[in-house]
Amino acid sequence: MIYCSNCIMPATRPEQVFEDGVCDACRSASVKHAEIDWDAREREFREILDRYRGDGTNYDCIIPVSGGKDSCYQAITMRDKYGMTPLCVTHTPCELTEVGAKNLTFLRDQGFDLLQVSGNRKTYRELVRIGFFKLGDCCWPEHIGIFTVPARVAVNYNIPLLIWGENSQFEYGGPATHKENNFLDRNWLEQFQMSGHRLSDVVHDGIDLNDIKTLHYPSDEDIRRVGVTGLFLGYFEKWDSKRNTDLCLSLGWNKNPDGPVEGAYNDIENLDCKWIGGLHDYMKYIKYGYGRATDQLCIEIRAGRMSRNEAIEKLAQTTEGKVPWKYTPDFLEYLNITEQEFLDNLDSFTNKMIFERDMSTGKLLKDNEGNLIPRFRPQPIEA
Repeated sequence: MIYCSNCIMPATRPEQVFEDGVCDACRSASVKHAEIDWDAREREFREILDRYRGDGTNYDCIIPVSGGKDSCYQAITMRDKYGMTPLCVTHTPCELTEVGAKNLTFLRDQGFDLLQVSGNRKTYRELVRIGFFKLGDCCWPEHIGIFTVPARVAVNYNIPLLIWGENSQFEYGGPATHKENNFLDRNWLEQFQMSGHRLSDVVHDGIDLNDIKTLHYPSDEDIRRVGVTGLFLGYFEKWDSKRNTDLCLSLGWNKNPDGPVEGAYNDIENLDCKWIGGLHDYMKYIKYGYGRATDQLCIEIRAGRMSRNEAIEKLAQTTEGKVPWKYTPDFLEYLNITEQEFLDNLDSFTNKMIFERDMSTGKLLKDNEGNLIPRFRPQPIEA
């Protein structure tokens, strides 16, 4: 398996492109740090905002939030730096954690109005079942809702401007045709967030589309009528997750009280949902051979805060690749499935080319704790 020579991201990452041994996320980082005129980008942003900024009596933009450090930073920055009056909008995840609830309250304590939209749990649970068993994504409806709900609120409240955070294709790698975009639209959602399964496809799984109204993206007619525009803040200012975290922590934001989420390197990401961190990232690991800790360490490398060899050492100290048991009992109860059904489904989505197998039977080999044994790991590069 090929790994980037600058960071530790493998070529198995979907949509990843390598050039001369370097992934496109690292090449984008070089552009970000050395070539972009961020002062010019900020001036451009202020000119755009002038077309939307009101007198404070009404909301003039929507900030999609999860309560995480990045979305909290977005809200604070849009209000305090750019003088906007934002409405924060959140889509309730599969199962909200205690720290996730605290961080939504943190936003309200900072003086923001927060609109929380929650779909009915009966049908939502069936969408989670489809995602887990059919698509290998235990948080599939959550990934849809975080993008559709703010757009629906924008139409319903006649607030045309949405401010997203970073452009994930630029920050983490992806098609060149999308990483330069500074806006998010329906096509972006359908291509990058829906795992190749359109929402309309769920009728074949017995779901009534009328029961999942919050997940429907507004019609093109409504989008044009209101003039809905979704911009990436990370296009107009130099995105830095550490800066975002430091600001929020200084104001009382809560990191994970138990340390890093299962499979992660740090304790500041994927805190809001019980299985968006551990289980969702583990399912990414079994399909592609990397998880959340790799993502987070690559960010540190690209920001110049860590060397590649240091990241390899740090990765070995994390729980990336370990079956996340903390919230598994909750997940089994949520879907009313057995532990064996759970484990068998994980095995069905495992990429058998990148994990050890019994060569006579083809069966996946596991250690004494039931964890897969990877065939490949990033290796140090001699200076």
